[in-house]
Amino acid sequence: MRTAAVCALLCAATLTGPPAAASTRKEPPAVSVTVAVTGGTDDAEEGRRLDYRVTVHNLGSDAVRGARIEQRMPATTTSSTAPGGLVQGRGTGQQKVTWHADLPAHDIRVFTATAVLGARHTPATAAPGTLRAAATVCVYVDRSYAPAACSGDVDDLPETGTAGAAGGGWTGWAAAAAAAALLGPGAVRAVRRLRAARGG
Repeated sequence: MRTAAVCALLCAATLTGPPAAASTRKEPPAVSVTVAVTGGTDDAEEGRRLDYRVTVHNLGSDAVRGARIEQRMPATTTSSTAPGGLVQGRGTGQQKVTWHADLPAHDIRVFTATAVLGARHTPATAAPGTLRAAATVCVYVDRSYAPAACSGDVDDLPETGTAGAAGGGWTGWAAAAAAAALLGPGAVRAVRRLRAARGG
């Protein structure tokens, strides 16, 4: 009976222990951050440097420790820099910048980066006559793979190839019109002479 009683006490302590521990466990504070990025322009061209400004705002009442801010550069980027950040990827279309920073409560942090654009190698997939230079920025907290916030910046890249093709079309039409203007009167006279010869 004594053994049974001791077992009952131990089992009761085991069963009631975890709920008590769980009740004292503190949930991590909710994170609320926003991010915005701008390249300082609405259009760009090959060889131009874009100056990006990334603004991260911690809207919460708790500080965020060790946040990771990642910016993916436009696909045509040939080189990039980022004060205080790590630039990864050397090939075109693989440039990425990463910053690690603490975000104090209700505070705003600003990060800067630059990207130099290279030549385009893909056909247009956006609006006719243009391509896009797109950069995206995401903020990650607590070593999460899911971003807490993301934003993007898109700049127009004029596509000279389309303009050239259009110019070639207009040139062809102009040449045809000039030929018609020059040859038209002669053709009319030839027809009249042929009719007069037949009538005579």
